[in-house]
Amino acid sequence: MTDPITVTTQAELDAAIAAGARVIDIRSEPGSYITVRACDSTTVTACGSTTVRAYDSTTVMACDSTTVTAYDSATVTACDSATVTAYDSATVAAYGSATVRAHDSATVTARPRVAVHCHSRRASIVGGVIIDHTQEPTDPDAWCAYHGIEVADGVATVYKAVGDNWISPHGTSYAPGTLPEAADWRDDNDCGGGLHFSPSPAEATAYHREATRWLAVGVSVADLRPILGDTPKCKAPRVATPCRPVTIDGDPIEVQS
Repeated sequence: MTDPITVTTQAELDAAIAAGARVIDIRSEPGSYITVRACDSTTVTACGSTTVRAYDSTTVMACDSTTVTAYDSATVTACDSATVTAYDSATVAAYGSATVRAHDSATVTARPRVAVHCHSRRASIVGGVIIDHTQEPTDPDAWCAYHGIEVADGVATVYKAVGDNWISPHGTSYAPGTLPEAADWRDDNDCGGGLHFSPSPAEATAYHREATRWLAVGVSVADLRPILGDTPKCKAPRVATPCRPVTIDGDPIEVQS
């Protein structure tokens, strides 16, 4: 069997794939985020406290306390206490005490005691202990409580994924310290017509897969409107407290604008 190449950073992973490595072992530092895209017959194993984003037709084996977010047609095998969030047509096989969150048309096969959080009626799930999240509340207070969103003095903390220039895919700037406001606000529970946010930075990344920066923002609960769909998000006409940079895990950071 080919000996694995161990990598700890995104640059080392990219170099290993470019060099034609067939077996790669990712062991990044906690809090660092590694992105894996389709790499032919390469097998990637993520161990320790690694956090991975898997795209395209990538195959990832997740062990220990690894966290993997899978998109497109990625395939993930989750063991031990690994946590996998699957979007699009991703496929997950889960064992041990792994936890899976299934969105969109994800396919999950799980051992009897694996917790599978189902967020979409289109997801295909066999086995596991299914926790149904397909009936989300539309009341703003109930929605915040359901997603564990911090609310203080009537203001909910939600998150946005952006690029290096702090601009969203739809062209709105969320530069640190600013208070963005929607010019197209529409008071309903449908996508569009407002500023859109997610309960966590990782969930916000589902709407901007090339995101390199994340922000926490305060939104008035009275203005917040849950958006019905497979992946949790909400919208609001404006931001109530200045945008604050955070990590993919939601920890506050200081960065130069």
